[in-house]
This record gives sequence, C-alpha cells and structure tokens, in this order.
Amino acid sequence: MTEYKDFDSASSLTLLNSILDQTDEIALKYFRQARGSIGETQKDDGSYVTRADKEVERVIRDEIGKVFPGHSVIGEEEGESPGTDEDFCWVIDPIDGTHGFMTGLPIWATLIALRFDNEILLSVISAPAFRTRWWAIKGEGAYKSDVDNEARQLRTSEVKNLNKAQLLFTGTKACEEKWQKFRDLQAGVWRERGVGDFWGHCLVAEGASEVMLDPIVSIWDVAALFLLVHEAGGKMTDELGNEIYTAGHAVSSNGLIHGEVIDFLNK
Repeated sequence: MTEYKDFDSASSLTLLNSILDQTDEIALKYFRQARGSIGETQKDDGSYVTRADKEVERVIRDEIGKVFPGHSVIGEEEGESPGTDEDFCWVIDPIDGTHGFMTGLPIWATLIALRFDNEILLSVISAPAFRTRWWAIKGEGAYKSDVDNEARQLRTSEVKNLNKAQLLFTGTKACEEKWQKFRDLQAGVWRERGVGDFWGHCLVAEGASEVMLDPIVSIWDVAALFLLVHEAGGKMTDELGNEIYTAGHAVSSNGLIHGEVIDFLNK
C-alpha cells in the first residue's frame, strides 16, 4: 500500500494543472452554445448532464489513470471506480454548476480533489469562464491565480460579528426547506446574496464573504472546496459543526463566526 508520506504535492499539482488546461478548452468549446446543441439530458435525480460534463470527466480519469493507475476515482458522471490502492481516491466534479453552464451563466468550474483515507490532501478548482483557478495543499495554504494577476495566498476575513458579515447561499427555496431559521439568519447579517455553487465557498476562502450555505451537495461538489476553505483559515462543517464534507450539505465560514451560524441553524 502506498503511504501518505509518498505523496508528492508539487508534481501532483503540476499534473492537475496540465489536465485542467485540456479540460478548460473542452468546456469552453460547449459554453454558451445554443440549448439542445450540447447534448443535455436529464438524469434520474432530475439534474442535467451535458457532453461537456462527460468529456471533461473522461479526460481527467484517463490522465490521472496514466500516472496513478492504482488509485480509486469517484466522479459525478461515471460513479466510483475502485483501485488497488483504495486509500488514495480522486474526487471529480467535471462541471460544478451544470444548469448555469447550460444557460450561459459563467459560475461553473471543474473541481478535483485527492483524498487519503478520507483526508483531503490536494485540491484544484478551475473556472475557465472567470479565467481563474484556486488550489490548496494540506498544510501549505490556499491560493488563487488568474490571467491578470500573480498567484496569491488566500486568507479568510477577520469579521467577528454576525451582524457585520456577508452571507452567501445556494438557492433561497432550498435553504428555507433545509433550515427553518434561514430567514432569521438572513435578517441577522449585514448583507446577503444568492451566490451559489463552488464560487460562494471560494469567496469565503478569499475573505470576500464570511458565510456560505449549501443545503444540498454531493461529495464531488465540496471535497475540493473543503480543503480550500480550511487552508485559508476558515471552516466547512455540517449543520451541527462537525468538520466533514460528506453530510449532504455544507456550511462554510471564516471560522470566527462559525459558532454563531451553527447556533442559528439549530434554533
């Protein structure tokens, strides 16, 4: 069995960036094409998948498999592929924000995370419509780069009071159904905006917002974001405050007001 100490973060990050250079081009090729021309179909859960989702995931799986043939893979479109070394597992969301992607919204990204025995070691988030990437390495920080600026290390904000915080969330209706006190939480913060999907968590990591609520997520939606937020100094937990990314929902914050947010959600 390969051990955690054998993991080379630098070479793995280089690999992921090389793969994402390829998949960004694939996704952009389909972005803002007319509905009906990108092969969108509805899945059993009611969500949609496009040719871009399928092609991007296939390239990521193929390229990772060439370098790490024994690693397991979990992807949104192709499910789980067990490996001979199952302690290492790559978690892939080829297009996070597919519905926005289909309608021309630029808030979508490809998310890749590597976990070892459920601990996230490395993650990269690439949003080609924003021309931006975020990444994190366990114990080495969280970062952001785009075409106009050099890479910079991220830190969450220093806001310590909920009434001075900015709240982001994915979907008013979904949040109301998940948390009875969601409206009260909205009323208790300084400002609130419906910035959903991956971007809300990235904005928390950047210090541009203090709280992000995701009422319905799968592991591939948040595994990469979990490490990004934590390495930036924040927290991602479930609604009870447990630091996990597998609860089916996610609460991210700058860490300083996390307890207040959790208390609100559990009133």
